[in-house]
Amino acid sequence: MDIITTKTAYSQVNNLLFKSYLPNIIYSAIEVGIFDQLAKGPKSCVQLAKLLNAEANITESLLEVLHAIDYLKRKDYTYSLTDLAKEYLTQESEVNQITAVKQFTSTEGPFANLTAALKGKVPEFNQNAWSSEEAIRSIEQGSKAGALQYVLSFVKDLPEFIKARKMCDFAGNSGYYSYAFLSENSNLQSHVYDLKEVCKISKRIKKDEKGFNRVSYHSFDLNNNDEFGEAYDFFFSSHFLYKYDSSKKLVGLLKKINKSMKMGALFVSNHMTGKASGENYLTLCIVELMTRAMGFPTHSVAEDFLKDALTEAGFECRYENAPDERIAYPGMIIAAIKVSEVEDETVPSKDLSASMLK
Repeated sequence: MDIITTKTAYSQVNNLLFKSYLPNIIYSAIEVGIFDQLAKGPKSCVQLAKLLNAEANITESLLEVLHAIDYLKRKDYTYSLTDLAKEYLTQESEVNQITAVKQFTSTEGPFANLTAALKGKVPEFNQNAWSSEEAIRSIEQGSKAGALQYVLSFVKDLPEFIKARKMCDFAGNSGYYSYAFLSENSNLQSHVYDLKEVCKISKRIKKDEKGFNRVSYHSFDLNNNDEFGEAYDFFFSSHFLYKYDSSKKLVGLLKKINKSMKMGALFVSNHMTGKASGENYLTLCIVELMTRAMGFPTHSVAEDFLKDALTEAGFECRYENAPDERIAYPGMIIAAIKVSEVEDETVPSKDLSASMLK
């Protein structure tokens, strides 16, 4: 795989694209009554959700977006209106511009049904949502705008990576990270695990890729407690662990991963932790709202939460790289070493879903 060095910050483009969703988000907040309720006085997310008969976790993400664009103020766990929101986005204001906001909304896109989701009509997440050829190609192409280069530049110099001979690319989509790693380690063989349809399409579209003979594709589904190989020197997971939103679930999966690795082997995680600033922070807030409205629990894993889970699962966190805000969806890389054997735990069912942001 040819790795192109990017010269500019794609995050500037990505952030602008995500801002286009704001009219739908703001109008949904108007429709469910968030601004009108807060016009009566400050309230917590829990209080608002109860008053509005709304889904609390989606309401929480919506409030964070409104706070990120300075329509709401937040003190501790309580939200209140800014003067701008009170003047233009409440029904009681004689100069409200609610009709103008509605004119900019769209009946298409990820937030077209946000109001319904807030009111409890949350769809069941479709784990095959990213299994089409169009989605697979789109995810890989998106990574080339800086995310792939960011991960590779960090991993390629780790002493454990240089010595690795066998890797697992966990929920690896088309295996594009594998091909990048193979370009830096001529002795490495990769095993890509993903859903059956993803593997079928990936083998077809990657058959002419340099290094294809060093990559094996394996269909698996954690819903069925499928195994994913053994004796790995290097185990890589990118934008997959979000579903494991409790310590028990995450530790259970990591113990299963531990079992598949050699002692002293390298585990690398590339996930969003919620750490960002400015417009990147707004984008991550919108991503989180989108994720929850789609029926998925979260698209962020806290740094300390992940590190604690890794330690409990027999790993020692040894290297890390802070998010690079020049790239879209800045994530944090944590590299850990397997330092002890642990007893495997069965991963709870319905915990597999390929991510939109590999």
